[in-house]
Amino acid sequence: MKKTGFWTVLFLTLLAAAANISAQTALTVRLAPYLSGLTSPVFATSARDGSGRFFVVEQAGIIKVVQPNSTTPTEFLNISSRVVAGGERGLLGLAFHPQYATNRRFFVYYTRQSDGAIQIAEYQASAANPNVAVTAEKILLTIPHPDQSNHNGGTIAFGADGFLYAGTGDGGGANDVPNNAQNINSLLGKFLRIDVNVPAGSTQNYVIPTDNPYAGATAGADEIYAIGLRNPYRWSFDRAGTNQLWAGDVGQGLVEEVDIITRGGNYGWRIMEGTVCNPNINGGACTPPAGHIPPVFEYNNVNSPRCAVTGGYVYRGAQGTLPAGSYLYGDYCTGEILLWNNNQQTLLLDSSLFISSFAEDEVGELYAVGLVGGTIEKIVNPNPLPSARTNADFDGDARTDVSVFRPSNGNWYSLNSSNNAFRATQFGQDGDIPTPEDYDGDGKTDFAVYRPSNGFWYVLRSGNNTFSSVQFGANTDVPVAGDYDGDSKADVAVFRPTNGNWYRLNSSNNAFSAIQFGQNGDVPSHSDYDGDKRTDIAVFRPTNGMWYALNSANNAASFVQFGQNGDTPVPGDYDGDGKTDYAVFRNTSGIWYILRSSSGFFSRQFGQNGDVTAAGDYDGDLKDDIAVWRNGTWYITRSSNNTIQFLQFGQTGDLPLPFYDKP
Repeated sequence: MKKTGFWTVLFLTLLAAAANISAQTALTVRLAPYLSGLTSPVFATSARDGSGRFFVVEQAGIIKVVQPNSTTPTEFLNISSRVVAGGERGLLGLAFHPQYATNRRFFVYYTRQSDGAIQIAEYQASAANPNVAVTAEKILLTIPHPDQSNHNGGTIAFGADGFLYAGTGDGGGANDVPNNAQNINSLLGKFLRIDVNVPAGSTQNYVIPTDNPYAGATAGADEIYAIGLRNPYRWSFDRAGTNQLWAGDVGQGLVEEVDIITRGGNYGWRIMEGTVCNPNINGGACTPPAGHIPPVFEYNNVNSPRCAVTGGYVYRGAQGTLPAGSYLYGDYCTGEILLWNNNQQTLLLDSSLFISSFAEDEVGELYAVGLVGGTIEKIVNPNPLPSARTNADFDGDARTDVSVFRPSNGNWYSLNSSNNAFRATQFGQDGDIPTPEDYDGDGKTDFAVYRPSNGFWYVLRSGNNTFSSVQFGANTDVPVAGDYDGDSKADVAVFRPTNGNWYRLNSSNNAFSAIQFGQNGDVPSHSDYDGDKRTDIAVFRPTNGMWYALNSANNAASFVQFGQNGDTPVPGDYDGDGKTDYAVFRNTSGIWYILRSSSGFFSRQFGQNGDVTAAGDYDGDLKDDIAVWRNGTWYITRSSNNTIQFLQFGQTGDLPLPFYDKP
């Protein structure tokens, strides 16, 4: 390749790239109709079992199920005869066991018909029909609620620790006259945590986690996890990061608050309403209780149409609807949908809904539940943001984890970026090619291998820890898994060098496709070059340094000359604009050459001959970091602050996983 020819083509390519730069737009969302004709829906969720189904809770005591690509719900469970409904009472919560796909267990939270007591009960889906539940009930916990009909809480959910959490209201009325929220012997005004996995042969309904703050103590209820809540009606776990519990706690007459709930925490009520002393206690002169944890943020409801916070979710979806890691919530009375991001509250949308809940589907996209109109509407962004999905993200915190596959024993070793925890998993054997991707759409990379000897794919789904396999490919094929159909789940795919064909099995509809694109000797470089959140078919041709891509947005072919024979292609989103950039690592010099889709050409010397490239978003800034792996040592240059990190993790012979998990 002549130097003058290279720079001429580079200049023309930069002009073309500059022409495609679009101006940044303000964050805007809208509500897209999803379901209608419901009767007082109060909650919706997925089972996270890989089925893509959506479950809707109706206040009177009915749970409905909606199949993927359908808008017609069917009845899953009807316990209306056991539920007293109206006002703040009813069937309020639903949670599926982490192993629901195999054990069919799920749990509900409701107010009892006879006396309004709060009940947490267990049910099971039918073994014969997964879309119908068995009506036999196992009551786990009954909490008396004797005096008032309001402040029942309502959400239950499983944490990353596998335990079931419940948020209870203080018992109702003004000022928590019985002082339930501060009484460590009462289960009202609390967060509770129990283990529903009872040992075989035990007569217990549940087991107390040994690290609950009052477990085994002479004073304090064993079930308590945190105290000092007024009415934590809607709350959720962040499905990524450190899996924090975000709770909207409805205020009385001063402020609405959102808290991050931690073990043993005291959130102040009835002494404190948010950060303000309750004026009805001790004449408004108060000392916050010992260990009081103030809210993450709050907003006034004094002389305001706002009256009750509806807690929501930390956004971890792949469609770029909201900034990754931002918290979506709302106000029931105004219908406002709000966002907390970078320590700032933003009004996203002023809707006409009475928002009884927000909902998160299997892939992390969010919805608003309208109580009065009986609707569920999806929150969408007509101008999607860069996706927070990254490669080799085994803990789901939108950051690449340092990780390797060891062929000699089939073990995967990873270091979670969220908590620096070490993990070892045996999955595979010598000769397997690691193919880590998010196959179940839960926002976490799954352990997976392709076995050339038999053409089988083996996947261990992180969403429910289940195993799957499929025969798709031949001995000489190159695995090229990616999300080609845009359903936020990786599709099984191979590139066949002998004929230049790409063969794909779509996860969205199980459809097969074959496309001829490339030739023997090409290096598959599949990624999202057009920014439509779908993987594009692409190859790098070492013989001429050309890149050939087939854009999924319009099925148009494009080619760019960028690189030379001997270079290693390292496609990635190095500028954070949501589009993959053309990039190569020149082994002879250790220099990275990057053609950024938003801002042009860039080069950096980082590495040496023999290094394995390991680009990924290690710092979570939505930009891929330049990185190499050298005989068990990682060298990473972080794009967020331009610092260099050295880390020993792995040994000679290991396969660093970001190299195999294309961004």
